Amino acid sequence: MALSNMLTADLLFKAKVVNLILSKDTEEALELLSQRYRVAKPNLKVGMPKRYSKKPACYVAKKRTIHVSGSEVLRNPCVILHEFYHHLRNFTDVHGGIEKYAQRFAEDYLKAYRMVERGYQRKSDG
Repeated sequence: MALSNMLTADLLFKAKVVNLILSKDTEEALELLSQRYRVAKPNLKVGMPKRYSKKPACYVAKKRTIHVSGSEVLRNPCVILHEFYHHLRNFTDVHGGIEKYAQRFAEDYLKAYRMVERGYQRKSDG
């Protein structure tokens, strides 16, 4: 596969994941992410552990669970991808799980989504 095709496939994968989250299919997005990174799919639960009650979401490694404060957070790709990164790090220990890396991971997916969206808009405008 040519490098440009790989980049395009990666871009489309990331955009698809973001679109699934925006479309309320967060479970499917987590399934795809887990397959891509070869890790077990995290559990997803609406409701926060007490010590995290003021946050929109958190990842509890012991239970391999992404907790979200409310169902509306399930449609927030930045938050879901950020917490998935913590899940991924739990398996791979890449980057030590530092918050800035989790945020970069989420932003990378959002950037891909925006690029793909712009590409489709240009095609439909033309």
